[in-house]
Amino acid sequence: MGYAAKYLQAYGQSCTILRVPTVQSYVSLKRASRGATNPGTREAYWEGLILAASSLASGEVFQIGSDKYLTLSAVTDPATGELSVLTAKTNAALTHRRYTETVDQYGNITQSWTTLNTNVPAFGQIVTAELRQQDPGLLDNARYVFQVAKSLGIQQMDRIIYNGANYQVESVDDVALPGIVRIQLSTDTRA
Repeated sequence: MGYAAKYLQAYGQSCTILRVPTVQSYVSLKRASRGATNPGTREAYWEGLILAASSLASGEVFQIGSDKYLTLSAVTDPATGELSVLTAKTNAALTHRRYTETVDQYGNITQSWTTLNTNVPAFGQIVTAELRQQDPGLLDNARYVFQVAKSLGIQQMDRIIYNGANYQVESVDDVALPGIVRIQLSTDTRA
């Protein structure tokens, strides 16, 4: 066992990786200082080390106390042999729905919204004029931008429920980070 693993086990925070089955590990986090000019993002992004034995991967969520963290990146640190992580402290719980059509026993087509995932931990930002200046790729009708796990399979035209309101997925960026998608949401006026 290397010095970093000993340090994490002695001084790190106990965390639970929310996968099935859950995994217990130790992590040491500090606020990410690079590139954070907005106080909201400065509070959200954290970086540090977690035990390599945890096999934490991009897109997974871990919990320390009542706080949940979405793993944006997890790579082996060559100096310590442990995993160097960049995370976003989640600030939203989303419900993911998809419009489906089924055929009943009489051959009639029935249409409904099927709930695919509930209580999805996500990191989100409201689209403001400042955010539009920083990110010229935002769509004109985007109200929110969320980062969520790619494994959820969110697609354009899906419905996301946030704070009791319906939003339509307008864009899914699945290229920037391996286990994360960045979705842009607009107000959903569909029935």
